[in-house]
Amino acid sequence: MKSINSRQARRLAAAVLALSLAFGSPAFAAAAETKSNISTGSSVNSQRFTDVGDQHWAIKHVTKLASLGVIEGYEKGEYRPEHSVSQQEVIVMALRFMGLESEVAKSKAGTALPFTVDNFFKPYVAYAIDRGLINIQEETADGTNAKTAWGAKEASREWVAKLVIRAIGKQELANQQAQSSSSFADSKDFSSWASGYINAAVSLKIVQGFEDNSFKPKDKVTRAQMATFLSRADKEATSRSSRVVTGYVMELTDRKISVLNAKGETMEYTLSSDTALYSGKDDSRISLSNIKLTNEVYLVQNQGAALYIELTNDQQKMETYEGTLAEIFTDRMMASIQRNGKNELYDLFPTVTVTDKDGRGLSLSSLTPGSVVELKRNTLLKESKISQIVLKQTPVSKTSEGTVLSLNKDSNQVTFLEQGTGQNESFTLTTRTVVKLQDGTTADLSKLRVGDAVNYEVKANELQVVSVKKPADFSQSVEGTMASLSSDKRILTINKAGGSLGAYHIADNAIITIDGLTNPSLFDIESGDQLKMDLVNDKIVKVSVTSRSVKQFVYATILSYDANSKVVTISTESDGVGAYRLTDNTTIRFMGGPVQQSNFQSTFIGNGNDKKRVDLKVSKDKIVQIESTMNVEGTIAQINTSNITNDLTIRTAGGQNLTFKVNYGAPVEMFNKTNGTITDLKVGDAIRLTLTGNQDFVTNLMAKKTGVYKVLVTNSSTNQVTAKDETGSQLTFKVENNDQIINPGKQSHAFSDILIDEYVKASFSGTKLDNLQLLNSVRGKVTNVDVGAGTLTVQDFQGNIQVITVGQQFTIRQNANTSAALNTIKQNDRVEIIRDANDKAIIQVATATKRTVSSYDTVLNQLLLKPTANNDKTSYNLFAKAYLHKGTQTVAPSTFMENEEVMVYVIDDKIFEIEKP
Repeated sequence: MKSINSRQARRLAAAVLALSLAFGSPAFAAAAETKSNISTGSSVNSQRFTDVGDQHWAIKHVTKLASLGVIEGYEKGEYRPEHSVSQQEVIVMALRFMGLESEVAKSKAGTALPFTVDNFFKPYVAYAIDRGLINIQEETADGTNAKTAWGAKEASREWVAKLVIRAIGKQELANQQAQSSSSFADSKDFSSWASGYINAAVSLKIVQGFEDNSFKPKDKVTRAQMATFLSRADKEATSRSSRVVTGYVMELTDRKISVLNAKGETMEYTLSSDTALYSGKDDSRISLSNIKLTNEVYLVQNQGAALYIELTNDQQKMETYEGTLAEIFTDRMMASIQRNGKNELYDLFPTVTVTDKDGRGLSLSSLTPGSVVELKRNTLLKESKISQIVLKQTPVSKTSEGTVLSLNKDSNQVTFLEQGTGQNESFTLTTRTVVKLQDGTTADLSKLRVGDAVNYEVKANELQVVSVKKPADFSQSVEGTMASLSSDKRILTINKAGGSLGAYHIADNAIITIDGLTNPSLFDIESGDQLKMDLVNDKIVKVSVTSRSVKQFVYATILSYDANSKVVTISTESDGVGAYRLTDNTTIRFMGGPVQQSNFQSTFIGNGNDKKRVDLKVSKDKIVQIESTMNVEGTIAQINTSNITNDLTIRTAGGQNLTFKVNYGAPVEMFNKTNGTITDLKVGDAIRLTLTGNQDFVTNLMAKKTGVYKVLVTNSSTNQVTAKDETGSQLTFKVENNDQIINPGKQSHAFSDILIDEYVKASFSGTKLDNLQLLNSVRGKVTNVDVGAGTLTVQDFQGNIQVITVGQQFTIRQNANTSAALNTIKQNDRVEIIRDANDKAIIQVATATKRTVSSYDTVLNQLLLKPTANNDKTSYNLFAKAYLHKGTQTVAPSTFMENEEVMVYVIDDKIFEIEKP
């Protein structure tokens, strides 16, 4: 009986309160200054506030909540986004957000509240208690009583999290997550009841933490933040305002939009310049042209007028047929198009819409035969008729210059990047298309490559002539057996598989790699060697000897020498005894100096008791080169430091296992470490040993290291370079002379060629640099991905198109994620491609975000950006060669103005491209 009387008392209090409100109530802004009718015609524009500009971080969310009628403004059209919001204001906003304001007025729930609330808010708070949004026991647990100004109290972040989670019906999720640990550093400051709600709100991406990994549970919530929390929560809401419409776009013009809702009804709403358009993927604005038929949208309307539209899914539910228009039969509402060499006939809806590729309306009769068109059928409709025709290209007759972007052999289509407009255009290749090479000769279509700079002639949409002005930088690998090298060392001829010959020009400073040889050159390549050659535009830039007919012996013992037959008998631990003959072409060296063949006996044999150790190269039974062993290189196979003369076993490139005694205290030179000892070495390390004159003890050890590094700083006065490896560790080294620098394909190789933000491959012996190879980094926009061929087509910052062969061994990196699937790279991605120390391609994909400029710091070369709702980084350094542009026109950093929206592409925490809209 007591509970019944209490409920009757609450209803009576609510009735008295409602009567008092009928005669007047204080203005409420936040839910702000509440007008008597939030659905009046004037509210169509109420989402515009004078103090929430287009560049404000919360503009999308404030606009959305204003369109829903959840929030309104103060005098002079202000929203006051940075003002804190009170608990009673949050209650009103939540109930309006849930679409329950009309229920508040009808509710008979009343109460003599146990705390103080301003009169205007009492029915809302009473209804919130009755609805279970707030609980009296929870709200009074801290000693709150009838004299406490509970309503005017600033809402805290943890309290708002609780209210929003309850508003969207996720109490059960909060209960489940109440016992889960929190990742926030200040979780100890959470109230005892708050963990579940905060965890749930974070998991649903309604709220976030701060950059220092704190949540700040007791901090106040601003009006802008409150709008953002509710806006983000909307996707999870089970109860929504009657203004919300979700569904698929069935018709769209610049004045109206029709949406198919979940009930199967198609409703029409008017559009105006005040209609706010946003992406559902982020907080960016979009234009009406971004919204296509059958896209999924979230729409807020009032009295049939669309106030706010959010594109929630840009995937069209359309079947598309592209081809060349043959004829339009307007009397029968049919269209004939040519596809894959055949004419196909399609039925058209009587209301079929016709637009150009930019969405501008056209008439059906304006379409002319020869036009490239796209016919679209709405799969949401039962009928199989065409509902939309897009004119992609009118019949073209022109002569132009450009670059080949793609070649599609299946559809016989070529796409050019036109030089004058910077736009892509596609044409069909026919048997009548003529290809002319750079020298004027005529060739077949197979000679045309992606990336070629060309002139092209088109008549009535048919590609007549393609003239190659400059072939593309085309990379490929060729393998074979060396046949010959021209006397001027400019042309290398190989025997390919199948017995055919291939002759290739050698680029300047081509790189030669031969296992076991330090700094090899073209002179070290022998006939019969198995070669892998990397070519760019049919020129050799790198030769790798993969297997050779010339065999190498390291640290072999001379057993005897026959001066008459010139036969040297040697013994090795791995191959046993062998006999090889000196020839007139044999190179002979002792202790680093040349030796005449006539002095071989006295130099290497002496009285016969001193068995010299030698390194030699042999081809069949002939000695190509023989020299006394002074140094031995290989990989450490075993270390024994238990005795005074440490035993060290190394494995040479030729597969020999050699064991040496190491002098006590022999110095070990290691890069980035002083006073190294043998105990600093480990199995697997590459090493170079220096032997005593008697060749029986090791006097010096040098650890060898090769890696790829990114240049951070160069000092031309000291010839020093500071760089970092892939782990971020920094090192500084000195380039002693320009001969240590390798610049593949280029004639120059000077210290000034080493550039900041570029990559180098550096090899060290001990503390000194052996050589420094400048790597060719490719940076630009992906225009094509061919997974089958293992190639990426990239348009670099100079506008050149390059086809990069990455093969099957590569790594793709983006932020902290790695992948080995080439199809994860998409067209228009920005990438940086380099080769690591093992020649494997490393593809770095840039993070792309739309940001608002704050300013540019000329001293620090930094771009400062406006804060975002996600607390994204606000300052970035620029790459030394950052590409700053608007379209194809480069711009200076100083042209970026405050509040300007730009696309920012970041790699390795630096901006390497900024694109102006």
